[in-house]
Amino acid sequence: MIYSDEIIAEVWRNRDAYAAQHHNSLNEMVADLRERQKRPGCKLVDRRDMSLKLTSNLPETQRPPG
Repeated sequence: MIYSDEIIAEVWRNRDAYAAQHHNSLNEMVADLRERQKRPGCKLVDRRDMSLKLTSNLPETQRPPG
């Protein structure tokens, strides 16, 4: 049995449409996304160090070890 979810199906449709607009070329998609980031009002989220930011506001006794 295949699991079907309307939200996942919509995400996949949007992904496929976006890829088709860029000839299914990863290089074209990356170039487009980089251009979009340069637009005024575009918020870029960098989650590489998210764990540090999330735990740094915790009291010392509640921070994870390490």
